[in-house]
Order: sequence, then structure tokens, then C-alpha cells
Amino acid sequence: MLSWDWIFIFTISLNIWSAQVSSTIVYIGAYTGDGPTDSKGVYALELDETKPTLTLLRLSAVTSNPSYVLVHPSHKYLYAVSEQDNGAVVAFQIDSTVPGRLIPINQQTSAGSGPCYLSTNKAGTHVFVANYNNGTVAVLPIDQTSGGVGQYTGFDQQTGSSIDPDRQTSAHAHCILLDRTEQFALSADLGSDQIYQYKFFSNNGTLLRKTVTKAARLGDGPRHLIFNSNQNFVYLINELKSTITVFTYFPIMQPVQIISTLPQNFTGSNTAAEIIFHPKTENFLYASNRGHNSVAVFTVDSTTGYLTLIQHINVQGLTPRNFNISPSGKFLIVANQDSNNIVLFTVDQTTGKLTATGSSVPISKPTCVKYLEQ
Repeated sequence: MLSWDWIFIFTISLNIWSAQVSSTIVYIGAYTGDGPTDSKGVYALELDETKPTLTLLRLSAVTSNPSYVLVHPSHKYLYAVSEQDNGAVVAFQIDSTVPGRLIPINQQTSAGSGPCYLSTNKAGTHVFVANYNNGTVAVLPIDQTSGGVGQYTGFDQQTGSSIDPDRQTSAHAHCILLDRTEQFALSADLGSDQIYQYKFFSNNGTLLRKTVTKAARLGDGPRHLIFNSNQNFVYLINELKSTITVFTYFPIMQPVQIISTLPQNFTGSNTAAEIIFHPKTENFLYASNRGHNSVAVFTVDSTTGYLTLIQHINVQGLTPRNFNISPSGKFLIVANQDSNNIVLFTVDQTTGKLTATGSSVPISKPTCVKYLEQ
């Protein structure tokens, strides 16, 4: 029989463990500057899911314009773009002893200008980068011992233009990511209104362009895309038209639905930004509006792929460039670029709808939200 002393110790240990798992590290990418209030690199927040609140932990690492960040599948490393004319991918080790601290490893050219998006394969052997300014995509190998990045092994120059005289005079790659089979990658090109499909060769990290699919409408401005789990559908958010296009995937990409991210009565200017599924269920999909300054919430029909709008919620700031849902699926964090704040919302697990918590953290020009899963 256990003594009361052992029961007491076990209870205390359980409470400590519970407190630890209710806290999640959140990394924030941002645009940097030289002013005293400008961001200086990647930042770390603590999400306390019991209260719930966000707290600024530290400046994780000083680096230039880490506008997009990515946590390695092993949770040991973090990668950041350096969004500048001579673009780079920067590798960091995640310090296991100091919460939120990043230790620089190395950096390599992104093979383009203005890198704005990163993704990786499940094994974490390669990182994919999209370069917005000159419309290139590249693949860089990841050293499996150090976590550092090597010189790019895969590359493609996207081409073309479309009808917007300000935004679509040349190719602007805005994302690249593998499908669920990891045999093919898709890249959305805002400048040419096209979606590029590549064959990915994991043995040598190269890309082979296979097909190019036109956006559903001229001037859409494809930005980001996601796959559903059975790969029947691709969901593409169109920055310039503030719409989501639902495509069938195999054997060919064919649009089956176009739906606005905005309320019907909205007449102001807007550009759509991020799109994600709920991490625990694909019954809900979320998209952000820069101008209307909202997150739109949709239900998803798993059979047809169709979306139905159920909510718009104000982001309590300006220009929600990026947002992400916690690994638990219970919280959504928005990065409001032009109001310099990070805002926390709860996610209803039954309806998918969002509710503001009142918790926010000031960070200058935040642009990306990524969680460190425990």
C-alpha cells in the first residue's frame, strides 16, 4: 500500500507536469528595423492555455527580416527566411535548456530575392523556399547531424504575368509545399495567376516541373494553398480577389468552388493572406483578411470539398498577415502586422468559431506564428 507521503509527492509531480504541458512556446517572425521600437529578429512567446494568456518570453535570435519561420519536424531546429534582395534561409538550434532561445547554426542563399515562405518534408531532410520578388523556388538539404542548411539542390524559375498592373507584371512565387504523398510539390504564383506542380526527387533534392494550372480567374493572385488529408481537394487563397478556390487535385486540378473571404456588404479594399485547417479536424477552415481585418471561419463538406461561411471575427488590430492554431486545437493566435500586436482567441471545438480572450502582446510588424509542439 502507498504511504500518504508517496501519494503527496505523486500529486505534486502530476500538478507540475500538468502545468508544464499547459504551456506552449510560440515563435514569431517579423519585419525588422533599426529604430528603438522596431523588431530585431525572431521572438518567443509563452501561451498559457489554463488562463489563457500570451506572455513575451524573449528575443530569441537577432536576424534580418525573418518574415516566415518554420519549426523542424524533430522540434530541434527552426528555420527563418531573411526577406531581402539577397535572400537567405537561416538555420537555428532550439535551445532545450533556455525556453525560447535560438542558437544560430548557419545560413545559405535562398536562390532568389524576397523569400517569403518555407516548408519541409516529414523526415526533415529538405527545406523548400519560395522567393517572391523574382519568382523562384528552391530546395535546400538539411544536415541530419547539425540541422544546418546546405546549398540549394533544386530550383525553378517561374514565369509569366497577368492583368493587375501593380502586382502582376512578373512571376511572384508565394508558397511551395509537398502534397501528402511527398512525391509532388505545388507552388502558388501570385504574379502569373498560376499553380506550378513539381515532381520532387528526395534522393537528390531536385525538382522537375510537371504541369502548370491557371487560377480560376484572371487577377486572382494565388498566395497560399493547403491539401485536405485524402488529397481529393486543394484549397487556394487568392490574395488579390479575396477569395478561396477549391480545386480537385488528381488526376487534374479543376476548380469546383469559388467563395469570398469577405462579408457581402464590405466595399473597402482588402487582400487575403493566410489559410489553414483546424489541426484536429478538417471540418473547419480559417482565412485572414487584411483591410476588413478579420478571420473568416468556414465549415468544410468532406464529400464535396465545399466551404460554407459561418463567422467573421475582428482581429483587434490591422493587417492580419498570418495566424495559426495551437497543437491542442483550442487557441488561435493572429499576427497583426500594421498594428504591431499579437492577439489570442479561443476556438470552440464543436462549432469551430472564435472568441477573443483579451490577451495580446505588442511586437513590431509581426508576420508569422509557429508553435513548438511538446
